[in-house]
Amino acid sequence: MKKIFRSWLLIPLSGSLLIGAFIGILLAITQDLPQVEDLQTFEPSSMTAILASDGRPIKFFYVERRIPIPLQDVPETLVQSVIAVEDARFYQHFGLDIKGILRALWKDIRSLDAVEGGSTLTQQLSKVLFLTPEKTMWRKIREAILAINIERRYSKEEILTLYLNQIYFGEGAYGVEAAAQTYFGKSARDLDLPECAMLAGIPRSPALYSPLANPDRAVTRTKLVLGRLLEEAYISREEYDAAIRTGFSIAPSLPPRDPAPYFTENVRKLLEERFGANMIYRGGITVQTTLDLDLQEAAEKAVAAGIRMYEERHPPGPDDPLVQASLLAIEPATGRVLAHVGGRDFSRSPFDRAIQAKRQPGSAFKPIIYAAALSGNLTPATFLNDSPFKVPLKGQPPYVPVNYSGHYYGPVTMRQAFERSLNAASVDLLLKVGYQPVLDTASKLGISADLKPYPALALGVFDVSLQEMVAALGAISNRGILVEPRFIIRIVDRQGQILWEPSPTLTDAVSPQAAYLTTSLLEGVIARGTGKSASDLRSPVGGKTGTTNDFKDAWFLGVAPGLAAGVWVGFDIPENLGNGETGARAALPIWKLFMEKALGKIPPGEFSPPHGIEFAQIDPETGLLAVPGCPTRLLEAFPEGMAPTETCTKHQVRGP
Repeated sequence: MKKIFRSWLLIPLSGSLLIGAFIGILLAITQDLPQVEDLQTFEPSSMTAILASDGRPIKFFYVERRIPIPLQDVPETLVQSVIAVEDARFYQHFGLDIKGILRALWKDIRSLDAVEGGSTLTQQLSKVLFLTPEKTMWRKIREAILAINIERRYSKEEILTLYLNQIYFGEGAYGVEAAAQTYFGKSARDLDLPECAMLAGIPRSPALYSPLANPDRAVTRTKLVLGRLLEEAYISREEYDAAIRTGFSIAPSLPPRDPAPYFTENVRKLLEERFGANMIYRGGITVQTTLDLDLQEAAEKAVAAGIRMYEERHPPGPDDPLVQASLLAIEPATGRVLAHVGGRDFSRSPFDRAIQAKRQPGSAFKPIIYAAALSGNLTPATFLNDSPFKVPLKGQPPYVPVNYSGHYYGPVTMRQAFERSLNAASVDLLLKVGYQPVLDTASKLGISADLKPYPALALGVFDVSLQEMVAALGAISNRGILVEPRFIIRIVDRQGQILWEPSPTLTDAVSPQAAYLTTSLLEGVIARGTGKSASDLRSPVGGKTGTTNDFKDAWFLGVAPGLAAGVWVGFDIPENLGNGETGARAALPIWKLFMEKALGKIPPGEFSPPHGIEFAQIDPETGLLAVPGCPTRLLEAFPEGMAPTETCTKHQVRGP
């Protein structure tokens, strides 16, 4: 009897122990559960959109390709389809569907396998947001507790919004909007009944039911979803039959090909430097850039055509390095980069030859020398010495400038020296002006190279980037005001609030008078000089060729009112492009092809003279005022008060 009494005493004790153990296990499970209150401020990982200046998309950065969309923009039919096939009692349960769980358990027992899940939409959401996909009892318990907590805290509409934006639909698409665009090439708000049903059928097994990967299984699954809609009385028999008759089709829309990969990579670097990688790939920001898609297309085609023309002259062997080319176009008044080609093929070489590469510009550097000279007391009619001469150097052999043609012209005006790109005369000009004014002018024009006071400075022997040179020439055409090149107009967050709207950085680099006179010299290069092959372009345009020793680098820099563009051609490891492959032959054709398209888009304009400029008809040979006997006459620009007052005597018409 005592033994029986003791046994009965053990029953409540054992029960207490079991209850205590259960509570302990429950506490262990729940103590580190995520706080569902965080969902109030939760923002799912979203794509960053990179847009052209006119708002057209050019690239997306993302870890998960997701485009958040409010519930009111999701068709009711899509919501009903998801509920019908995934959680028919969604509006009746409290996070757990007990009937659904028992039904699924009974089917699993009958089949002796886990054939059906009993998870509600809320459970699925808690698993996606907070838990790992492991299939264990402990995870299911945690999932259930989280689902109950979510339902206690949030409305059904809030849960649906999170679910429809978070769930994976296959093919890299997260959320209904990205899925609709991926499979049907349209927004979710524009989906019809069969499309809604097809989309709703995917999340159960995206790999199995993706209409791109398994179209037959996707159709079968879609019919099942339509059947569930009919069973739940969301659609009528007539609507069901019509959907079946209509059939099921997809119109896949892959992300657009990046039309400006070097440009967007530079934008990505700028974003990462300012905001960090997490913001770029998860933040869902929208970046409006300066890129003009029409000009970018023209730039890409021009570079490809120029490379093709070069390779027709110099066919590469199977093991030969490939020639490269880059092009950059800027709006000088704003600094906006309008077109940017950094090489022949970004997929093969992402190295950016427009920004990262530093190469000798050759004679393309001369506009900076002449701008410095015209900032002083010299004019385009000032005479220079284009003859062989020696420049003494301390501790070194004297420097002897050599003209490209090997021919020397003796006394020439600054204009003649510039238009013909005469080296000896340009070195003579540098010595007249002095090294320091030239170094100062180059620095103000944005040239960051470590330039040295050396006679060959006049011939562009120090490495610079194409971006620096285009910006410098653009500043000269912009009345001497340098606007730092920029790639971004503004950045907004997913709520449309402006995060960053960079202002232009301006520098008064050259006086308006010196800038206008230099621009006039650039116009002369195309009218009469080394750039004459572009003289049939719509005027006014100006430019400067550049060719380095042994034809290793070919340049052409040019301007029009409202536009500056430059081209570089060469090999990544400098080597001879071929005899005669000057800037005029290798680079200028690319620039011209681009400008033919660009000039048709930008509004017509002119390089108007600033206050302090006067004009005079002169004889180009003598630099003096022209007389009736002069064979050629030139309307030359001068700083006010510096025009010649003497008339030409060389061509004076003598009386009988």
